[in-house]
Amino acid sequence: MGLNVSMRITGAMDKNTITGREILKPAFTSTTISQANMVYQNPSQNIQQNMVSRPPMGQNTANMQNPAFRPPVRQNVPNPVPPVRPVIQPAPAAAPRTPSAPVLPPLPASSTLLRRGQKFTVADKTGAVPQNLKLVLDWQVINPQCDLDASAFLLADNEKVTGEEWFVFYGQPASPDNSIRYSGNTGKGASMLINLNQISPQIQKIAFAVTIYEAIQQRLHFGMVQNVSARIFDQMKNTELARIELTDCTAGVTALVVGELYRYKGAWKFNAVGSGVARDLAGFCAMYGIEAG
Repeated sequence: MGLNVSMRITGAMDKNTITGREILKPAFTSTTISQANMVYQNPSQNIQQNMVSRPPMGQNTANMQNPAFRPPVRQNVPNPVPPVRPVIQPAPAAAPRTPSAPVLPPLPASSTLLRRGQKFTVADKTGAVPQNLKLVLDWQVINPQCDLDASAFLLADNEKVTGEEWFVFYGQPASPDNSIRYSGNTGKGASMLINLNQISPQIQKIAFAVTIYEAIQQRLHFGMVQNVSARIFDQMKNTELARIELTDCTAGVTALVVGELYRYKGAWKFNAVGSGVARDLAGFCAMYGIEAG
């Protein structure tokens, strides 16, 4: 039999510059020679006159007549220091991921904490058997690419479904007898509503699983998820009856078998399987006799 598991709806200096800055020497004539002899005959007088009549290059004569004037002091500019190449240190090793605090509420007095593989008779503390149950699945996603879903397989004595319609998931939210209904994915969990009185007599076991959508194709795994748990409620009283914390969340796990609700000597029991497997939703379908196409 075949079932279509539906797909759901990134300046430089030049010649002119140098000529403009150069003090050109005039050619020697009789006049320039006479002036030079005068300087030689009375050098001190001519030097003094030279100091008065020719201010130093770059100074303003008005500033020189001001007694408060002080020529600017040239600042010594240190030689530029070449940049120091930074030493690149290797990146520190990533610290191991520390799981955040559990998001679940404290275990109420009415509930039983189930260990992996432990069996639980569906009843409250007084022994009363509720007929309407609610299986609440909680999880906390670390990698936002992980899109988790819940599913249920209603099995006969041979551990197989009798038809593909006995497979409840996001694309088929209710069983033919309406005993199992999938309430949908909230992003932080999902839930299944179970009516024990409406389960068909041919159904001997119901297996519940949590899978990551397209886990194998996108290389996703439960090492990217934490705080996965399942809680069984009395739906009418809204009291928690049992809880199992699913700790098998590692890189090698792409799906979790949450547990199995099964008939035993006229009563209903719950087996807290809590084991991880390396398969996807299509793999579960093949295991339980459904050919997903």
